[in-house]
Amino acid sequence: MNLRKLYHRPTILLVIVLTFVSHGGAASSTNDAVVGPRQSGKRSFKDCLLPAVKDGGFSMGDYILWCSSVIKVGDTYHMFASRWPAQYGLGGWTTYSECVRATSTNLFGPYAFQEVVLQKRPGNWDNSRVHNVKIVKAGSKYVLYHINSANQTGYAVADSVTGPWTRLDKFVMKVSNPAILVKPDLSIYVFGRLRDAMQVNRGIAFTAPTYEGPYSLVNNGDNLLPNGGELEDPTIWWANNQYNILLNDWKGKATGIGKAGAQYYSKDGVHYELMSHEPIFTKTVIYDDKTSETFSRRERPFVYANEKGEVIALFTACLPKEGPARVVVQPVDHYVPEN
Repeated sequence: MNLRKLYHRPTILLVIVLTFVSHGGAASSTNDAVVGPRQSGKRSFKDCLLPAVKDGGFSMGDYILWCSSVIKVGDTYHMFASRWPAQYGLGGWTTYSECVRATSTNLFGPYAFQEVVLQKRPGNWDNSRVHNVKIVKAGSKYVLYHINSANQTGYAVADSVTGPWTRLDKFVMKVSNPAILVKPDLSIYVFGRLRDAMQVNRGIAFTAPTYEGPYSLVNNGDNLLPNGGELEDPTIWWANNQYNILLNDWKGKATGIGKAGAQYYSKDGVHYELMSHEPIFTKTVIYDDKTSETFSRRERPFVYANEKGEVIALFTACLPKEGPARVVVQPVDHYVPEN
């Protein structure tokens, strides 16, 4: 089977019941690409991962790309990502990170750069960087969440995915790596990371009646991950009547492999359980041309789900052993948690 041709073949999905999906509007419309044959029986997320599209994703030769999230508007996929000049190395994000937008007519790419969306603003709350960007749609508004320094999350809002963007004069949550879920009633649930005074990367959550807030801390800011789990870079989606989170397993407490992909779920947004000790992904990516690549770092997972809540793509920021980081897209065969 020629997987590359299969990935690029459009189809029509007949949707009877709409469910709400990851990042409140990162939903596919009825012409998302087919990613593979459906399998019967209970399947894990890892079972559903297909080879990454070798010539897909998003890259910019002289820039490091990080923190991608994708939303579909009409027939176009819009990726919002963080970038900074490669000459400053990976640590350059602390001073030079900005938000850019790229587009593709195919979920798996390749994505083409369109514009710089947000940059740091001297004299304002986001005066050092724009990083950890996450795009969602809340009702008629497009909301672009981002951080400044650690534990400062705010957002910009627009009527169109192309802006213009209205920015806040203060941050709204004390959290990093925000993962945003917009519910059907347009209330907001946010799962993120807070490094506390003991240097523990806790998983914490916030709720808000609308994107405008106010944002209320869940469970007094206690670590919502079981057994002292720690995290970076969560992504969230709704399926199987539960919150589902994929994240980088900080220190390998869940999977035994530091920064491998770990999956958790919760029925109430407060009590989370580990789906499996087996890592969802590691630093090695297999491509559709049967080659593979092991990256020095693979982080910032973003899950794209269709209108049924089925995951059909996994985006990760990948730093090769040589050259700047890029966004790699791995098709997923209609994964729905079956815990």
